[in-house]
Amino acid sequence: MNINERSLTTLSTMSAQGSGGTMNHSDEQAEPSSTFSIFALDYKKHEDLKQMLDGNKDNLKLEAMRRIIGMIAKGKDAADLFPAVVKNVVSKNMEVKKLVYVYLMRYAEEQQDLALLSIATFQRGLKDPNQLIRASALRVLSSIRVPTIVTIMMLAIREAVSDMSPYVRKTAANAIAKLYA
Repeated sequence: MNINERSLTTLSTMSAQGSGGTMNHSDEQAEPSSTFSIFALDYKKHEDLKQMLDGNKDNLKLEAMRRIIGMIAKGKDAADLFPAVVKNVVSKNMEVKKLVYVYLMRYAEEQQDLALLSIATFQRGLKDPNQLIRASALRVLSSIRVPTIVTIMMLAIREAVSDMSPYVRKTAANAIAKLYA
């Protein structure tokens, strides 16, 4: 063992021991409270996210939606944020709207009653002059697995098939497959 390895070993044993040369028992007692604080932080994070989503600033809403989608990507449940997220489906900021659409595609089946509140917004989006908004509204509408909106989806697909934009028509073709899947 060379000098560097000995010094690292000595430092690691010293940090594991208290000032009297014995194990520090306060570390053992800190574990349950630190576990509790992790859950408390998660709870506080959700409250912070709700406040950010309820605020007026688009940059805060965008940051909150990015965090929520990140949580979903990591496998964490974000279903309790559904009401706060659905409120932002009418956002003017396109990035926020896209992230809300991603969230809705994931959780609409679990929260069907609240998902129905956003259907009117998607119907308005289908009539938007911007082809990207029309296509994304159709994509989300066809991804929501709520049986009561099947007739609305069929009407939306029927209109989108004859749209001037090839992108919207392609999205309509994909929506037909989703409808019967």
